[in-house]
Order: sequence, then C-alpha cells, then structure tokens
Amino acid sequence: MIEKGLPVKTGQLQRTAERFKRLMHHIESTYAIFEAHKKKAYLPITEEVKMQFSPRSKIGGIPYLRNENDWPVCPNCKRNMDLLVQLNLADLPEKSEEGLLQLFYCTSKETDCSSSLEGYLPFSKASVVRKIRVEGPSAKVRPNLAEVFQEKVISGWEAQFDYPHREEYDVLGIEIPHEGVFDCLYEQKIGNPIRRDKLFGWPNWIQGVSYPYDPKAGTGMQFLFQLASFDHLNYRFGDDGTGHITQSVENSDLLAFGWACH
Repeated sequence: MIEKGLPVKTGQLQRTAERFKRLMHHIESTYAIFEAHKKKAYLPITEEVKMQFSPRSKIGGIPYLRNENDWPVCPNCKRNMDLLVQLNLADLPEKSEEGLLQLFYCTSKETDCSSSLEGYLPFSKASVVRKIRVEGPSAKVRPNLAEVFQEKVISGWEAQFDYPHREEYDVLGIEIPHEGVFDCLYEQKIGNPIRRDKLFGWPNWIQGVSYPYDPKAGTGMQFLFQLASFDHLNYRFGDDGTGHITQSVENSDLLAFGWACH
C-alpha cells in the first residue's frame, strides 16, 4: 500500500505493473485451458414425497421392482440393501435411453457390512449397481430393513459447468504457473469439480484418481453419478466421503460403485 504523501519511484511502479501484467497473462491462459476441459454437470432438484414403488428418478426411498424377488439382498447380513439412487434413463437431460439405473448399498450398522465387504471398493458385494428395463407396474414387497431413506424424487436438473480435479491435471496436461493463478480462478469456481450430488461432469476425488477398470476390456470406466455425504441422502460415506457410479466405455451395462473419504 502506498502511503499518502510519500514519493513513489517510477521504476517501482513499472516493476509492479509488469508483475501484474504477467499474472493476468497467466490467469487468462490458464482459464483458456480450463475452458477446454470443462464439462456440463447436472445437479438434481429434489422434493420429498411419500414412498412409492415407481420407476421415477429418485434419491433414497423404495425402488421399482420387476418381481417380488427383485430387491437385492446383502450376502453378509441377509437383509435387503438400501436404495441410494434410481435414475429413469429416459428422463436424463442428455444421453437418455430406455430403462432404469439403480444403486443399492448395505448400510447396516449392526453388522457393519460396509466394512466387512469393503464397500468402498468398486465391484464390492456390499453394493449392486444395475440397469434394468421397466416391465409393467412395480411389484410391491415389505423389505427386510430397519429403516428406509426418505424418498426424494428428482423433479429436474440444474446445469452447471464442471472442471477436473487437481489430481487429474497431469494426465490432462494442465499446468498452473503458481498458486496465485489457481487461487484467483478457484474464487470464481473455476478449476475444481463440484462437490455435491451430480450427474455427469467431473468426479470430486478424495484420495486420488480412482477410475475403476472394466475387468474384461481392461479399460478405464467413465464417471456417471456422484453422491456426497449428507447432500440429498442422509448418509455418511466413512469420514464425510464421496461415492461415484462409473460405467464401462465398452459395455454400458457394466456399472460400479465405490467411495473414498478423508
């Protein structure tokens, strides 16, 4: 800060102006790189409703069932798994298709199946992620569950631009000249992924990049949906962790769910 009444050297002002000019150049060039990698993410707009066996997109609640034996059972505690997410693929804001995507996960605290079955790992037996077709009205059953998550129907989607996590910068060839540039862009919500529940966009990694591999094709799977602790779902993944549904590039029916925490 220049105090009033003190003389200012011309050389000092010129050097300050040059530093500011270089910083602005770095910000503009880095911004252009981020813009090239941005993706559109969709945040779910939800409303609490009475639980219903239906094919509607929802977070929590009860699922659409093709028959009375269609609700997945945990192999450890032998109880039904909780429905975390159901997406009616025909209602997606983009990449729509017929059918439902359902994510079930065992959240039993008594038997701690999440830990016993290493539920944080993709393809763990603590979770079931599947695509199914709607075959008429849903079957109705009484689940073997102590409690069911409040059903929140997804009534719409809010589109926002999303950016890759810093853990992916090296692979993407993104270089940050210095932290001042990143801080300036971060304040404008540029350069980091959205941390909330979302469809598409970039995953918010907690412990490094963790795209699982398609066990048959040997290729990395692509990010599909993110679930954050205590966003729309009243559940904590470990220590305020975040979960991700991923999908095989080679086989769209192959899905996985995994999570990580701090």
